[in-house]
Amino acid sequence: MDKSSKRETYIQTIRIKTLPAVLGPIIIAIAIAINANRFELLTSVLVLLIGICLQILVNLFNDLGDYEKGVDNEKRLGPERSLQSGKISKKEMRKLIAFVILITLILGFIAFLNSGITVIFLGISLILIAYLYTSGPFPYGYKGLGEIMVILIFGPVTILGALFLFDIEYNLIILLISIICGLSTSTIILTNNIRDLENDYKHNKITLAVKLGEKKSRILYILTISLISLLLLIASMENFNNIILSFFVWITFPIGDFGIKRFSFKINFSRFGRDLNHTLYRTALSHLLLCISLAISITYPSVIIASFFLVIINLSYITINKFRQWKN
Repeated sequence: MDKSSKRETYIQTIRIKTLPAVLGPIIIAIAIAINANRFELLTSVLVLLIGICLQILVNLFNDLGDYEKGVDNEKRLGPERSLQSGKISKKEMRKLIAFVILITLILGFIAFLNSGITVIFLGISLILIAYLYTSGPFPYGYKGLGEIMVILIFGPVTILGALFLFDIEYNLIILLISIICGLSTSTIILTNNIRDLENDYKHNKITLAVKLGEKKSRILYILTISLISLLLLIASMENFNNIILSFFVWITFPIGDFGIKRFSFKINFSRFGRDLNHTLYRTALSHLLLCISLAISITYPSVIIASFFLVIINLSYITINKFRQWKN
């Protein structure tokens, strides 16, 4: 394999399309820093790079763990994985993991110089959590705990951890926003696990979707959106713009792809298997859109033009998706 092909393989391996999961909470944390007049460009770049490295580590550990346990095979419905396809070897994957860990530790050391020893402990803990997702003696991704851990890690841990680097103390509203972000991220892994439910069950990967079954998992998706909407309404007591977002989450997230009619619990399964790859992509984009919208709401909490802008970007996103559906 030539260098160009190998480079493309490594880019495929780190799975860039998963980055919205971590970019969302980091954007929110930066918005909080701007609102608190504590924004620093260097800190923002540092937080962003550390977050991206940790997300890549999750992806690499996940690929290696699933491959070793036989979950990533020819019957897998998601996009082709590099180990699964034989494009890279286990030895190359381990070298790539070691390289990303090294970069993460270097970035962590820079953060330590700025914020103290707590950052080192937090960083090592997050690397360990990334590893234990599908590896180690108790891979929590195989025990139905993936969604819960995602809510915690991509919600309060990421946002409050980033605020620690900005030297900002959190309050109940910030905690509430971080939980909303974590719940939003969990819809991504839930969609992924609904798609892979049958293959995961056959290989003893007991995800939450496997435990609940397909119908209940699809209902859980809409219940998660309902909870996000409710928490946004509660957060609107502090910021009126969140009322707008509590409405738009019902339209931007692709609940119709699960056969769930909006504002109803009637289910008529409309997408299965590989068709859910598109749903997964739309869910990730909807999560990122929600986080960007929350960031705008936080940065400009009392400006009328911010409300107008939130309506415009959400309606634009909805219109583009409708056009794509009509074209297809």
